[in-house]
Amino acid sequence: MKQKWIHLCKLLDYQFENPNILRQALTHKSYLPPESEENFGNNERIEFLGDAVLDLVISEMLMQEFPELDEGGLSKFRASLVSESGLCKQARALELGDCLLLGRGEEMTGGREKTSLLSDTFEAVMAAIYLDSREKHGLSEIARVIQKMFLPHLPENAKGYITRDYKSELQEHVQKLTGLPSTYELVDETGPDHQKEFTMAVFVRDKEYGRGSGA
Repeated sequence: MKQKWIHLCKLLDYQFENPNILRQALTHKSYLPPESEENFGNNERIEFLGDAVLDLVISEMLMQEFPELDEGGLSKFRASLVSESGLCKQARALELGDCLLLGRGEEMTGGREKTSLLSDTFEAVMAAIYLDSREKHGLSEIARVIQKMFLPHLPENAKGYITRDYKSELQEHVQKLTGLPSTYELVDETGPDHQKEFTMAVFVRDKEYGRGSGA
């Protein structure tokens, strides 16, 4: 196992019985292994599983930690934790960018620093831990790992921590005032692939009402 992967296991506080599952989780679809190296596949499929595992474990964790929150509050809180930016922060703490197997093109365009790529890889690593441990431990090991990473960053009071969903608020406001749905259109994008900035416009019945930009 590569030295960086050994270091990752220490940060995760988890030792893989089957290191090939970890290797798959860290392999981007752009990576082409040399002929002398066995191909264990990439992380696209297990990333899908990791998303579901995170949702389940974090949902239960939030229910236990914040009994005062209703369903809507729990959903918003979970969404803020498992958002692309939220998972990217966890990925950076684990130094996942240094552990990735990337193709040459992805490497040259800053793939190790891309928010979307890092968050996807984090999901894949969570899936890898679940797959590696489920036969002996069910969900208990992956729950332990996830809780160890997320619990220290939870506030004592959830109020004010939950990220506001401005898009939903706007849609509800427009619907209430006009009875019509709002639609959105990408009007511009700037910057390199690993640091794009997008400009979106909001329309109601084909009339533009505003624009906003962000990463």
